Amino acid sequence: MSCGYCNWTTLDIGWQFEKFQNIHHQMAKLKIGGSVKATPTSPSEREMIADSSTAPVADDDHASVFASLRTFYNSQMSAGNPSEPLLTPSGSYNYSSPNSLARIMSLYTGRSFYGKKGQGKPAPMRESADASEGLRLVDRTSDNGAIEKQRTQGWASTASTAQRKEQQQHPPRFADELRPLRTPLRTKRSKRCRACRHILVKPEPKIQSVRFRIRLIAVNYIPTILLKPLQPPPSTQIPLTDLNALPTLRPIQFLLTLKNPLFDPVHVTLATQSHTLGKHSHKVTILCPQFDIGANVDQWDEALGQRGNRTSRLLNMNSVEYAGSANEGGKMAEAGKVWDQERNWTTVVVEVVCASVGSSGEGEEMEEDEDVLEIPVLVRMEWEADVERSEVGKTVEGKEKRELAYWSVIGVGKVERGELEAS
Repeated sequence: MSCGYCNWTTLDIGWQFEKFQNIHHQMAKLKIGGSVKATPTSPSEREMIADSSTAPVADDDHASVFASLRTFYNSQMSAGNPSEPLLTPSGSYNYSSPNSLARIMSLYTGRSFYGKKGQGKPAPMRESADASEGLRLVDRTSDNGAIEKQRTQGWASTASTAQRKEQQQHPPRFADELRPLRTPLRTKRSKRCRACRHILVKPEPKIQSVRFRIRLIAVNYIPTILLKPLQPPPSTQIPLTDLNALPTLRPIQFLLTLKNPLFDPVHVTLATQSHTLGKHSHKVTILCPQFDIGANVDQWDEALGQRGNRTSRLLNMNSVEYAGSANEGGKMAEAGKVWDQERNWTTVVVEVVCASVGSSGEGEEMEEDEDVLEIPVLVRMEWEADVERSEVGKTVEGKEKRELAYWSVIGVGKVERGELEAS
């Protein structure tokens, strides 16, 4: 067993499983370090241990001690109480005994003389005498090692209350005594849409399978939002935009791209507040808040239909784009116009003016993520989808207008820190 997050494996505690099945039962037989737990001894083995000169060593495992103690008391109860009166030692029925006849008569007459006669003081039982019978002596110096370990390693090495609650069968004191837990089994459930009652998620019924028969994830039906900076013209003396240190008090332009995953063209409307919420108010302007995005088509259909020639450019977010100046005649951002548009994606320009972020120089420290710039945007989609309606004796195909609106927070970058003037 291994953890993909911290690269921990069971080999770190000396555990190596013989097979990949019944992991839970194999884990129950192992101790921290790889040694196998001691199994409770049978009555015959316990007599051999008692006759031997060497005394057994008590096991620290609570399950083994309890199992040995239960086995010992079961043997004492069976030895002290009489066996079934109708059965002989060989296992056959005995009807010649007076006790057997009295019990048979009580069964047919309804009088429980036999039961009243049998009630009496139970035979005394002796207590366990050694470790093989479940005896566990308390040693006053048993906790000295734990006290010294906590003194040297500190509080961080001890197990928390939540960890000890999860492992009540083997209550650990320190973190190195924690045992790996198996993943609890969960119920496989199907989920439906609240509006149209369509099945959204339906897993396979097999216990060993983790696949889904139906898996309609929301990310496959809403536009993908991408953002990258629009660098200033190379002819100007303005430095390039760094997302880790955004300049303040001057406009910065970004390219906001929305990619349509649907097979129908959509009309998108973007809305945001003029100033962001929070301690520092940054000004945000979307130059083209309304635009259309074309339908998404299969790339293989497009390639085969045009004899292998691609009719649209691929979206490349790693390329650097520069804004052109009026003297150079390059491409400039204009209000109400999209920056770029292709088959199933459209790019618009967003202008941001960052406010000053920093300390006042009077010993005031900045809060965590205070310099992070995030823009909340309301995305509203409208499109017409093909639907089939069942009428009397026939099926009619038509168009149905649909609408979807949701909020999305776009992470831009970090604002350059500086010292604020004290007012």
